[in-house]
Amino acid sequence: MNIGRSRLAAAMAFALSCLALYAALEGLLDKNLYQEVVSVGTITKSLMIGSLAQDIISVPLSVILALLSLLFIKQPGFKKLITILGLTGYFFYGYGLYVIQGQYTSIFLVYLAIFSLSIYSIILGLLSFETSALKAYHLPSLLRWSIIIFFCLVLSILIPGWLLRISPDIAKHIPLGAYAVFILDLCVVFPAIGVTAGQLIQRKAFSVVLAGVVLFKLFTVCLSWGFSEWFLQFYGFGINYSLLAISGTLTIVSLLLIVLFLLNLRTELNPVTSQN
Repeated sequence: MNIGRSRLAAAMAFALSCLALYAALEGLLDKNLYQEVVSVGTITKSLMIGSLAQDIISVPLSVILALLSLLFIKQPGFKKLITILGLTGYFFYGYGLYVIQGQYTSIFLVYLAIFSLSIYSIILGLLSFETSALKAYHLPSLLRWSIIIFFCLVLSILIPGWLLRISPDIAKHIPLGAYAVFILDLCVVFPAIGVTAGQLIQRKAFSVVLAGVVLFKLFTVCLSWGFSEWFLQFYGFGINYSLLAISGTLTIVSLLLIVLFLLNLRTELNPVTSQN
């Protein structure tokens, strides 16, 4: 691992975690922040509620990311960096939605900064891993195939679902309010999951890192998604039980696989170091 580059990635992750904590608290404490953009028609009321739900999830995740980043800067570790990059993926996705949808609140520039920092933190973090050293890390075959099957199921369920949801909007030439979800998922997230599954099947050295990052990203984003579906009921909206079931299942399964991933990731060269 390139320690200098990875520490820089962790420092950038710490900076974005502080900005994300500020943005989330601002969204929860300032009642006018989202209401102002709803009033001018930039976002719908349901998206405003989704933003509030995301803020609730973002507060603890930003604190965890900040603490992990500081801990990594002091004592670098393989698993710590994977976790940091996975959590950073959550903020890339969450604030990418705000940026793409043009959620022009009074702190829109903060959203831009978080989105930008998340992109370059992930890039620098991934470039910190040395391929030659990664060859020593491996997962048990059963766990590796469980992750592959899970990733393939995610793609087989969500890609057709998203295409069915976006097709009427394309026909009408009018985007749905949450169109940024389709952009990020179909253009970035789903291809990344597919590439990671392919890397795992081929036992590529870098697949271990990608698998961990994708699992953390899936868990955090699906947790936020599922919480949002449940949270809507407190503002007079009905619960979409099918979406709640899908997001809840993905959250639980990804969390289980994360635990197994962290417990079973081993290195043939230095088992002690791999536990950091």
